[in-house]
Order: sequence, then C-alpha cells, then structure tokens
Amino acid sequence: MSTSNNMLKILGLFTLEQPILGADAICEQLEFSKPTGYRYIKDLVVHGLLERLYGGQYTLGPRVSVLDYIAKKSNPIIQISTPLMKSITEQTELNCSLTQFYENYCLDIHHESDPWGSLAAYGRGRPRPAYVGAAPKVIMANTALKFQNNFFDKNTEQIIATGFAETAEVFTQKLSLIKKQGYYLSKGEFEAPLTALAVPIVYSNKAFPLAIAVVGSVKRMNHIDVDSIVKMLHDTAKQIALEFKQAETP
Repeated sequence: MSTSNNMLKILGLFTLEQPILGADAICEQLEFSKPTGYRYIKDLVVHGLLERLYGGQYTLGPRVSVLDYIAKKSNPIIQISTPLMKSITEQTELNCSLTQFYENYCLDIHHESDPWGSLAAYGRGRPRPAYVGAAPKVIMANTALKFQNNFFDKNTEQIIATGFAETAEVFTQKLSLIKKQGYYLSKGEFEAPLTALAVPIVYSNKAFPLAIAVVGSVKRMNHIDVDSIVKMLHDTAKQIALEFKQAETP
C-alpha cells in the first residue's frame, strides 16, 4: 500500500472515542513497524496534520482546522444554504442543520443556532448514526433500493436495536413511506430531549441527497405547526437545489 494511503489511515484512527493516540498505539493498530510508523507520524506533524502532545501522544493538528475553514468557505452548497437557514431560524426560533451522508454515518456540514443558543447534540462535523433521527432517515429514504438493502446488511444489529425495522424488507418499506410523505419527524431518537423535522435536498444526480432540518426541544416542537414548517423546509430545499444547478451551469 502506498505511503499516502498509510498516512491517511493514521488520520482515520482519530475519532470522538479516541481523539488522542500514542505513537506505539498507532503502529500497533495499523500493524506498522515502529520505524515506519514513526516516520509517517513525523511527516504528518511537519505538515500540521498531527500535533504532538505530552508523553508521545498525538492529536489532529492545526492544519485540519484550516482545511475545515477552507471547506466551509468554499463549499457552494453551504454558501447557498447559509442565508436561507438563517432565515428559518429567525422565523421559527429553532435550530437549523444541513446534513450529508458520508461513508457509514451522517454529519452536519452547517448549523444555524436559534436566538436562544445551540443544542449541544448537533454541530458541524459531528458524526452520528445514519439510521437514527430525522435527517438521516430522509437522506436514506431518497437513495436507491440496492443501497438501502446493502446499508441494512451492514448495520442490521444496530437498526434492529432502534426498533425501526427487523428485516431489510420492512426497512425499505418504511423508507419508501418516508419518501412518499416527503419529510420525517423524529422525537428523542438521537438525544432524548430533542425533536427534529427534516426534508431531503435532491440537488444532484452525482451525489447523495442532503437533508435540511429544524431541531428543538420536545416541548418546543410539540407546539409547532408541522405543515407550515414542512412547507418552509421544502421551499428552502427547492431553492437550494435550484441555485446549485444555476451555479453549475457555465
């Protein structure tokens, strides 16, 4: 395997569960010899992708933060969505999130807080299961049937444990109903005090759909007019998709 692939595998070890790793642990997990692993780690530190802490421990470096800043500023979907999401928070006094599917999980790529502050469960870059909550389910509902079946096969135990579906057939049937409905309302699925209402953004035939959602406390969301919020989100999703297509056109 190439040097670049091995260095990327090192970066991939860092997660919310293990944000700090020792050099020996990195070598052990990836089955690198110590001279080889130490060389990779040194190069990553030189380029700012890793940062050396105390006692031979490492964490993601400052260059990662710079890259995230550049990604946020240069992503056309985020640029298009931001003012529209701010408008939603101003009108509803709810948090608004923009979510995408990546590998085997979902993450928010942008988040606008309501005037009373952000909800800690959500935020840019935080990975969360792709089978729990409003945004993940509307994304999944708008993918191909083959992909849905494959996803269920890879995450069978976890999906069954949520109580959403016990078989691939039931899983795809429920996703079909969500797609037909055009939105999904979750109550306490991701975190007990939170409710989310999401609709899909189908903006390109070359990419997974996104989801735009409003998020609030269960008590707050019990008093919203679901139909009016769904319409607002659908209108926003259509606007985002339209502006993206216009930006793509030479």
